[in-house]
Amino acid sequence: MATLTVNHIAYDKRRRNGTIEKSVVRTSSEALTGQEDYAVSVLPVLEHNGVEFHFAFLAASGTADGCLLSFNASTQNIPVGDRDIRVAVVYLPQETEEQTVVTDAFNLEKADFTNSNFIDVLADSDIDNSKTEAVNQSGTLSSEKAEKLQAHDPVDGTPFSIWKSFPGKDTWGKRESVVKQAQNGYLFAFYGGN
Repeated sequence: MATLTVNHIAYDKRRRNGTIEKSVVRTSSEALTGQEDYAVSVLPVLEHNGVEFHFAFLAASGTADGCLLSFNASTQNIPVGDRDIRVAVVYLPQETEEQTVVTDAFNLEKADFTNSNFIDVLADSDIDNSKTEAVNQSGTLSSEKAEKLQAHDPVDGTPFSIWKSFPGKDTWGKRESVVKQAQNGYLFAFYGGN
C-alpha cells in the first residue's frame, strides 16, 4: 500500500549555507488503497505569518507516471501506483529586494529543494569564482548588471531539466540562463523528471 504525503511550503527569504529555511505550512499524509488518481487542491494564495504567498509550482515524485511538475494553480490529479508519493506545493512571497534575483534548485526525484551547489556565474565563457561562490552560499544574485548563468549538470546525481523564472510563464531547457539588468524575482533550476 502506497502513502501520499503533501507538503504546502511557504518559501522564505533565505539562506543556502547548508540549510533550507522554508516553512512547511501544512502537511498531510494518507494511505492510498487504490490505483485511481488522487486530487491535490492548490490554493492560488496562501497566508502565512501575516504574509501572502502566491502559488509557484506543484511537484510530485513517485507517481505512476514518474515525476510531475505543474505551474497551474488548480486542482492537480496525481497518478497513483505502487510507490510512496511525495508532493510539494510551493508558494512564493511576491516581494524581493530591488535588483535582486533569488536562485534555488529543486530536485523533482525527491520533491524537495537541494542544498548542493548548482549554479555558475559566467564572465565571458569563464566561471567567475567569487560570484559563483556567493550565489551558491546566499541564494541571491544582484541584477545591477546582466549576468550569465549556467546550471550544473547533474546535481546530487540527478540531471538538469529546466529553468523557471517567477513571476512569469517562461521556462527553458538549456543549462544557460541570463539574469537581465534590474530583474527582480526568483529563478529556479529543476532537476530530474526527464
